[in-house]
Amino acid sequence: MTIPKLKFGQNILLSVFFSVLQVLVIHFAVIVYVPLLFTLIFSLVYGLLEPRKGWILAFIQIGFLITAYWLLHLSGFEASKPDVASFASHIAFFPSLSASFLTSFLFKSSKD
Repeated sequence: MTIPKLKFGQNILLSVFFSVLQVLVIHFAVIVYVPLLFTLIFSLVYGLLEPRKGWILAFIQIGFLITAYWLLHLSGFEASKPDVASFASHIAFFPSLSASFLTSFLFKSSKD
């Protein structure tokens, strides 16, 4: 499988774009499984794009999600299900880091 090699700055911009999409998914989801599925999918992509620095992209995603949640919450924007949005944005730490690490680990070992 050939993965296009992008520069690290382009991967950071891709991470921010995916995080914006994920914020939209989190705030319009009615069940918690959909945002967590998107968290896993995007984190798998980070591990494939950057096998050695995928954790940096995962931390960017986590920081963006939590910051966006609190900015939207403090500005008065109400999510479809506020408890689901709070849980999905704050628990994203665990699936994001684990999925990006696992994918980068498997991708690095398959290249050898």
